[in-house]
Amino acid sequence: MNDKPKMLLSERACLLLCVALGALQAWLLRYAMSSDGVSYLDIADAYFRGDWKSAINAYWSPLYSWCLGLALYLVKPSIWWEFITVNTVNFLIYVGALFCFRFLLHCVVRSLRENVAIASSDSVPLSESALQMLGYSLFLWCSLILIEVGKVAPDLLAAGLVFLIAGCLVELSNRHSYAKFALFGALAGVAYLARSIMFPLGFGLLAILLFSGKRSKTRVLGVLLSAAAFLIVCSPFILALSKTKGRFTFGDTGKLAYAEFVSPRPPGVHWQGKPAGSGTPMHPTRKLLDDPPVFEFGEPISGTYPPCDDPSYWNEGMRWRFRLRDQLHVLVAGALTYERLLLLREPGLLAGVLVLLFVGGKDTRKAIATGWPLLAVAGLSLAAYLLVLVLDRYIGTSMVLLFLAVFAGIRLPKNSWSEATSTYLSAAIALAVVLTVGGHLIENTYATTFTVGTDPPAKDQAKAALGLENLGLRPGDKVAVIGPGSFNLWARLGRFKIVAEAAAADANASEFWTFPTERRDLAYAILSRTGAKAVIAWEPPLTALDSRWNRVSSTNYYVYFFP
Repeated sequence: MNDKPKMLLSERACLLLCVALGALQAWLLRYAMSSDGVSYLDIADAYFRGDWKSAINAYWSPLYSWCLGLALYLVKPSIWWEFITVNTVNFLIYVGALFCFRFLLHCVVRSLRENVAIASSDSVPLSESALQMLGYSLFLWCSLILIEVGKVAPDLLAAGLVFLIAGCLVELSNRHSYAKFALFGALAGVAYLARSIMFPLGFGLLAILLFSGKRSKTRVLGVLLSAAAFLIVCSPFILALSKTKGRFTFGDTGKLAYAEFVSPRPPGVHWQGKPAGSGTPMHPTRKLLDDPPVFEFGEPISGTYPPCDDPSYWNEGMRWRFRLRDQLHVLVAGALTYERLLLLREPGLLAGVLVLLFVGGKDTRKAIATGWPLLAVAGLSLAAYLLVLVLDRYIGTSMVLLFLAVFAGIRLPKNSWSEATSTYLSAAIALAVVLTVGGHLIENTYATTFTVGTDPPAKDQAKAALGLENLGLRPGDKVAVIGPGSFNLWARLGRFKIVAEAAAADANASEFWTFPTERRDLAYAILSRTGAKAVIAWEPPLTALDSRWNRVSSTNYYVYFFP
C-alpha cells in the first residue's frame, strides 16, 4: 500500500459528508422521542437530583442517562426545547462515534501497511482510498439507517465504544502495549455501562484478545491487566445494583428479554403471572378491572410511566425457560432478519462484496481468515442477539465490523487493471450505500412533514403538555390514560406522572371505546380513585365523548378532569 495513494475522495471530505448527513438527520428528527427515551430521561433526572433509589436501575444502563442528564442540567430546556436538546446530544454522540470509527479505520490501514511491507505475495490489498470510501459508507449505513441519530437510545454511544475496542484489538494483534491492554479493558467496562449485554460479551472480548496475537508471557500479563481494568470499571455499578436488588446481578435486561421474546413469552408490561411456568409475580401492577382492563401502578416507582421506568421491579419473579422448539423458532426468525437486511435492504453492498471475494480468490480467503479477530468481535454480538431478538439498531455496529474485516482482507492481483477495477468497484459500492442513506433521509423528511402512522405527531406532544398546563395540570400531578401509557410523551414534557391506564399495554386504545357506556363510566370511576386528577385519550371517537371531555389545545388529545 502506498503511503500517499491517489484518492477519489479525501478523508476530510468523507468526514464532512458524514457530519453533514448526520446533522441533516438530527434536524429532521429533532422532535423524535420514544418510550425508552422517556425512561432514560427519567433516570437521568433521578441521578442529577440525587435520588439514588430511582436512579440505580437493573433494566436501563446508566451511561446514556448520564449524558442526557448532564445536558438537561446545564441547558434546562423549556417544553418545546427538551426533545431538541436530547437529539442534539444524540448528534454529538454521533460525531464522537464517527471519530471512534476513524480510529478503528486508521488502525486497520496501519496494520495492512505493516503486513504488506513484510509480505512477499503476488496480490495486494485494496487501496487506502478504496478502504476509506467503503469504511465511511459502512459507518453511514450503520449510524443513519440501522441505528439513526433520532433514536433516543444508547446504541450510537455503545457503537463508538465498540469501535474503540476493535481498534485497540487490531493494534494489540501486532504489538504489545500495557497501556493499550489497560485501555482495552477499561473501554469494555465503559461499554457495559452503555449496554448491559457488554458484561458477558466482555469476557468473550478478553478471550479474543488473548488468542489474537502471538502467545507469550507479556501477552498473558497484558490480558490479565485488561481483565482487571474491565472488572474495576464494572464493579462499582454492579455492586450498587446488587445491593439495591438484594441479590447479585449485573442487570436483568437479558433474562427478562429472553422470557418475553423466547420462552415462556409473558407480556412485558402488566405481567400477572401468566402464562403458566413464567414465575410468580412479587409486586406486579395492580389490576383493578377486567372489562375494560384497568391497571394502577402509582407506587413505589417514580417517573413518567412507572411500568417502563423499571420493568425489573414490576416483573420481579419472572422466570425464563429453555424450550428447544421456541429457541429454534427465534433463531430462524433472527436469521431471516439478517437475510432481509442484506438481500433486500442493501443488495448493492452484498453484491459488491461477492464480486470482490470472487476476484480475490484464495489469497483473499486466507487474508480474511488471518484477520479473524474483527470477525470474531462481530460474530460475538450477532450470535448473542440471534438467540433472543434481532433489531437493526442492535446489530448495526457488528455489521460494520463484519464488512470492514472482509474489505481489509480483499487481495487482488498486482497489476494496474485490478487496481483500477477495485477502486471503481469500491466507489460503486460506496455510492450504492450512500444512495440508500439518501433515500432513508428522504423517508425521514416525508415522515416529519406528513403524519405517518397512527401515533401522535411529535409536535403534538409539546402542544399537549402546554395545553394541559393551561387547563390546570401542574408538574407532579398524577394522571390516567386510555390505552398504553408508554406512548404518551407529553407526560414527560409536562412532568406529569401516569399512575393508571385503561387497556392493557399490548392492546389497541380503540378497544376501550367498544365497551358499553356503563362499563366505560365504571372505568372512569375506578381511575378517579387512583389519585389521578384527569384521564387523557388520543383520538377517541367523538361519538363516544360527552361534555366531560375537552380537547387539548389544537391536538387530537382529549382530557376529562375528575370531580
